[in-house]
Amino acid sequence: MADKKGAKDEKDTKAYYIELSKLEKNGDFEKALKVCNKILNIDPKDETAFHCRMVCLMQVGKFEDALKQIRDTHFKVDLTFEESYCLYRLNKPEEALAIIEESGKKSEKIRELQAQIYYRMEMYQEAYDLYRDIMKNTNDDFEKERLTNLQATAVYVEGAQAMDQDETYEMCYNRGCQLLGEQKWSQAEDALKKAEEMCKTDMKEDEADDEEIERETGIIRVQIGFAVQMQGDRDREAQNIYNSVLKTKPSDIGLVAVASNNLVTLNKDQNIFDSKKRIKAASAEGVEHKLTTSNRATIARNNALLAMYTNQVELCKTLVSEVAKAFPDSYDDQDRTLITAGVLARSGKVQDSVDLLLKNSTNDLDRTLIATQVLLEKGQVPNAIAILEKLPQVTKHRTGILSMLVSLYLANDQRAKAATLLKNAMESGKSSKNKDMNLVYRKTAEFHLKGDEPSVAAKSLEELLKSNPKDKTTLAQLVLAYAKFDLKKAMEISKKLPDFVSKSVDVDALESSATMSRYGKKATIGSPKPQTPEQVSEETKKKRRKKRKKRLPKSFNPNVDPDPERWVPRRERTGYRRTRKERRKGEKFTGAQGTAAGQAEAFDYSKKQGQQGAIPKSPQVQEMPQGPRQQQRKPQAKGKKKSKKHF
Repeated sequence: MADKKGAKDEKDTKAYYIELSKLEKNGDFEKALKVCNKILNIDPKDETAFHCRMVCLMQVGKFEDALKQIRDTHFKVDLTFEESYCLYRLNKPEEALAIIEESGKKSEKIRELQAQIYYRMEMYQEAYDLYRDIMKNTNDDFEKERLTNLQATAVYVEGAQAMDQDETYEMCYNRGCQLLGEQKWSQAEDALKKAEEMCKTDMKEDEADDEEIERETGIIRVQIGFAVQMQGDRDREAQNIYNSVLKTKPSDIGLVAVASNNLVTLNKDQNIFDSKKRIKAASAEGVEHKLTTSNRATIARNNALLAMYTNQVELCKTLVSEVAKAFPDSYDDQDRTLITAGVLARSGKVQDSVDLLLKNSTNDLDRTLIATQVLLEKGQVPNAIAILEKLPQVTKHRTGILSMLVSLYLANDQRAKAATLLKNAMESGKSSKNKDMNLVYRKTAEFHLKGDEPSVAAKSLEELLKSNPKDKTTLAQLVLAYAKFDLKKAMEISKKLPDFVSKSVDVDALESSATMSRYGKKATIGSPKPQTPEQVSEETKKKRRKKRKKRLPKSFNPNVDPDPERWVPRRERTGYRRTRKERRKGEKFTGAQGTAAGQAEAFDYSKKQGQQGAIPKSPQVQEMPQGPRQQQRKPQAKGKKKSKKHF
């Protein structure tokens, strides 16, 4: 009986293994798992069946069950790869790497898993080197997959060899990402668009539906949106791309986080409600395993900036401190200080913001300038000047700082301080031989010319002239300056200016182009025919010779004295007689026959002149809806009067 049972079990086991092989080829790992259990029920010591069960559990995503069984097993079968892979998929890459390193195994699949773990742990150089070594020592059908992984790793490796392979859309996508890392935005956009088209073509050939295509191309389109956004002046286009991807409701939380974060950056300090919704999606639970440290640090920083834009001081401070703890290497103290100072300034705590910026930053020009800007936005010009005056002498004499400080002095009616600063800047510039001193000299000269100090301006222009003695602009300004206090010197310098050739200038055309019409617009003139200077001068002489003839009235008599009232209006002259119409115009309207005197005065509108302003405006009447039209009788015409015939 025992022999018969053993033979039957052996026969069943063989059948199960045949069935297991078929199910593995078809990818039906759920049924394959059941078959493995049947084999183990027959023979609990079957190591092959146990190994197959572990593989099936991993294939159906039951990594925790597989890991527990691997660690509790009494089998001596080598499950190093399976154990480390389960830990890798359970987002425990450190433990997975430790198991591989302790085992000392160097099989091909273990090394590839190790390279993947390196990539997950952001050890990109190690992953890059390992992938290159694997590709040198292997020759099988998975070469394209390894090349794709090598491209993905090369994106984060400085100085990595550029790979232009685009045999698959994955390769083309990785090439686009590498170009993004090199900040070649336009080239990256072209590569990513090519990857999108290749992906759509391949998936249509595999008879994938529209939803699958949208899901697969979503990550490519987000990267296209980033490339578009970084090119500038295309924010609206990038925004549309991100929104179109999010409308498909992708299942990849990492993809959602990246698109949502980029939308927050596009909103800036506008559309705060939408930004709050987006930043919540970007910070969803579990997203940390889908993003790099740099990505997570960026999202955390944007969350703090959003709190700054909404003037939430305490929340902003909390988020900034969390960024400092979680990502100490991503953002330094400088960045966190600026965010905190920004929220203090926006919430009205200007002095607290300035104190924070200037704390332990004596030689920090960036912080000093930001503090100055905060004060200027609140109109505190004297305080801003006081901060800039504390800068070192060398820093104050830099062109930009010098210009700003002089402008602030003039705005605060401190002209003497501005003049002293410019004088000191010129003296220090002579010794240091700064290239920017030419600009300082010129602006100083203009400053003193406007302040009616031509002698001081002349000194600045003389120094400027040393660097370029033939500069026409400097010579002209110097002549202008000397003309105000030393005419002889001005004449001497004016000789250095180039001669004015009058023949080269069409004076008449210049004057006509500058003439204005009677309505204040420039008079348009046709292009004149080309003329020689001699022709122009002859025409000018002819015009000058022409004199307007005197025209006298027909009734002019030289022997009779002119009327002394000839300049007085005709109606105001003493000999003027009014016409009948004019005489009747002055009579009062007394009303119809029988009208009382008091009533007649009511109709006298001559007395109501000048009272028009007292008359209230008639109220606007709301138009009533029209009823049915009624036919009106025409009034009977009276007997026609016979018209007088005129001969």
